[in-house]
Amino acid sequence: MISSNYATEWAAAVERTKRFGLDVPSHEVQLTKQYLTDERQPEFPYVVQRGLGDLDFSDVVAQCMAIHYRLAPVIQEWLGCPVLYTLGWIDDGTDTGMFKFDDDFIADKLKNGHAGGTVNLHAWLTLPSMEVIDMALATTIAVINKIPEGYGRVLARPADGLDGMAYKPMLVGPDFLRETGLLVEWGVYTL
Repeated sequence: MISSNYATEWAAAVERTKRFGLDVPSHEVQLTKQYLTDERQPEFPYVVQRGLGDLDFSDVVAQCMAIHYRLAPVIQEWLGCPVLYTLGWIDDGTDTGMFKFDDDFIADKLKNGHAGGTVNLHAWLTLPSMEVIDMALATTIAVINKIPEGYGRVLARPADGLDGMAYKPMLVGPDFLRETGLLVEWGVYTL
């Protein structure tokens, strides 16, 4: 059984981030607020295009960290609220979950850095309302499994309103990426 109380798990992720000596972006949880309203939905594709440009579906596969890092300030400007870069995993009801990692993984990466190659974690954006925006997961799954009707799908809704899966936030903000070498920033360019 998949269960989620995203706000509780979010609070634990904030504390975990602080415990590892990482910066947590300033924000205040607003459980009664909704930013992703029906009125805003038609604007969403244009906001994404402004932030990311024209991407092919294959450009999205396994690029969740970079895509959400680039998109966060654009979404923040559009919605007028903090948009929080989130690292975690997906509970899909299996024993292993998707991209599942733990505190030992975090400690090891912070101590030893990242040597290159792929890394088993997932990134998405969280709004103060505990709504999540994930530009990559559905398309990645669709491309890998050759399901064309899933290409370009985006998940943008309250985290606790999902069926069949649950987002499990582990760290808040991009500081982990900087500290481990998963994100390299040079001036205005990010690689």
